[in-house]
Amino acid sequence: MESDILSLLNEVEEIVDHGPKIPMTGKVLVDDTVVFELLDRVRAALPEELTNAKWVLKERERILNEAQVEAQRIMERGKNYVDKMAVENEVVKQAQSYGEDIVRQAQTFAHEVKIGAVQYADEMLQHVEQSLYETLQALRKNREQLKGLAKEERDQPGNYEREKGE
Repeated sequence: MESDILSLLNEVEEIVDHGPKIPMTGKVLVDDTVVFELLDRVRAALPEELTNAKWVLKERERILNEAQVEAQRIMERGKNYVDKMAVENEVVKQAQSYGEDIVRQAQTFAHEVKIGAVQYADEMLQHVEQSLYETLQALRKNREQLKGLAKEERDQPGNYEREKGE
């Protein structure tokens, strides 16, 4: 097809090239019937060429539109992925913050329990110490009383002798 049009154009060129020249004007005489016939043949060949060119342009436009739609879809998927990652990252940050709060609270509670346990143990030991002190005081008092009784017994004259004789 393309060669048909090119060969018709070559024929027009041949006619102009080989046509008689008008002296001093640089113009050429051509048979208008022949030129018009060639132009009609070019027109007849052109619609098929134009149809092919239009089809190529239409296909090009379709492919570009498809590529643009695909690029838009890929960009949307990428944006959704980035949004999802941002949300997940925010969830992770919140979970970490929540976990850190729990650890801090647990450490505070453990510290308070430890202080409470030490205070309780100290109070119990103080109570035991006080009880032991009071018991020791009572023991000393009882021993003193026993020593006093033993001394009274020894100091009474007949008691020692009775004990010996018996």
